[in-house]
Amino acid sequence: MRKASTVLTGLVLMLGFTFQAAAETFPEAKQEARAKAATEVLQKEKGVTLLYVKGLCCPSCAIGVRLKLSKLKFVDKKRFKKGIDMDAKTQLVTVALKEGRVMDQDEIEKKVDDAGFDAMEWYTLEGDALKAHPFSNQKP
Repeated sequence: MRKASTVLTGLVLMLGFTFQAAAETFPEAKQEARAKAATEVLQKEKGVTLLYVKGLCCPSCAIGVRLKLSKLKFVDKKRFKKGIDMDAKTQLVTVALKEGRVMDQDEIEKKVDDAGFDAMEWYTLEGDALKAHPFSNQKP
């Protein structure tokens, strides 16, 4: 039993170092960089919702967010990876929408929160201008 406990402790420590290193690799993106990336995504992809998820700093973090968001009824799981594409460098999450469907802001915010992160804002393009819309738990 002692060996199993030692192995488990080693794995926990190794995972902790992995997450810490990943967080250092992808620090929180600057607003300007995120805005530029958001504009590019929205110009390229149709039928999506784009979110800024604070704290999403590594691909491992993204797994929980993907699992939660992909369960939503309006998500098109045939696109991206289970309907969700994520960029840890910019903390942007792209949600593919089923044809004719729109996102439910409250459901998205709850699922992101359930995954342990903060849904900060979602984006739209108005002409060529990016517009940020804060989620309800954020102050305008």
